Amino acid sequence: MSPVRLIILLVAAGAAVAAVFFVRSMQQPAPAEAAAVVVEQKPIALKQVLVAKVDVPLGKYVTPDDLTWLDWPEQADTAAFIVHEDAPAALEEYVGAVAVSRLTAGEPITKNKLKHAGGKGFMSVMLTPGMQAVSIEINSTSAAAGFIQPGDHVDLMLTRKVSKDDGEAGMIGSASSRRILANVRVLAIDGVYEPAKGERAATLVGSRATLELEPYDAELVYAAQEAGDLQITLRSIDDLRGHSGATAVGRSMRGGDQQPVQIYRYGKPSVARVPAE
Repeated sequence: MSPVRLIILLVAAGAAVAAVFFVRSMQQPAPAEAAAVVVEQKPIALKQVLVAKVDVPLGKYVTPDDLTWLDWPEQADTAAFIVHEDAPAALEEYVGAVAVSRLTAGEPITKNKLKHAGGKGFMSVMLTPGMQAVSIEINSTSAAAGFIQPGDHVDLMLTRKVSKDDGEAGMIGSASSRRILANVRVLAIDGVYEPAKGERAATLVGSRATLELEPYDAELVYAAQEAGDLQITLRSIDDLRGHSGATAVGRSMRGGDQQPVQIYRYGKPSVARVPAE
């Protein structure tokens, strides 16, 4: 082999080796660059937000086991959430509040999802579906001397003067007291909606009691307020399984023992009456 060809081969081999090293150097970052990348990977800043620890159904009174603080990315939008930095005592403060919407475990709490007694929207959560809240005036005499508490069940009595229209000979001018509602739940006494947990106040004298009633019974109460004086009597805790609502006397006052039902025949509405339970 001539010297010229040998030189050419050596130069080509050197160029190939140099190309290999060049490609490898392009694929792998320099040590200084790798160190710079590690430095730029900063930990994510976190803050704590109040969340539901377990599933909380609608209408449940919140307990300490229902809520917890959870780490949340600081860069996330938490304007609507309850942040520990802004309200460190929020967990304790929301114990006893009522869930006005269903909460899923891990869901952040917002102020419009939990309501304290007396807050806007609280009473609508307390009501059983299909029932209405009706308030009546009371005093220590007409409310068992103040021993009736929210959550108790009561009977509603109507006292009025006997007139000629009542048809009770020999009793005209005297007073007659009749039970018109039985076994209805007390939602509130004035602004008190729920007794203290694990306690029962000795007395609770207010000026208004709020009762949970069927719509027809609510109409009966409004009419009875114009007819005479109303009193509530406390029922025993062992006597709560009976009928709840208007008694026979109460049903007769609202139009007899029957209630109207609208029936459609051939597309035309008509009104029939069926026995009220």
